[in-house]
Amino acid sequence: MKALSLVFVSMFAVMMISVQANAKCQYGSDWEKSGKKIVVCTKGDSFSDRKKAQDVCSKIKGSSCSSPSTFSSSCGNGECYDENGTYSYSLSGY
Repeated sequence: MKALSLVFVSMFAVMMISVQANAKCQYGSDWEKSGKKIVVCTKGDSFSDRKKAQDVCSKIKGSSCSSPSTFSSSCGNGECYDENGTYSYSLSGY
């Protein structure tokens, strides 16, 4: 039973790492404007890319944004922005 549990935990960890490696659209807990979530997609997933996304969020929101805490490979909520702050209804392929 313990071996089976270890297998499931290992598989879950591998899945989470692979999702994080491909995830370049990001947002944080306070990334909202007018009740809509602000999602910023960048070309990379490095610390500087995350900082750039945070800066774009702050510019759009008009006040500071927390560090990104949620990541995905696309955005489709109608409040998507690229790393230059350009608005798009949806972004994918990041």
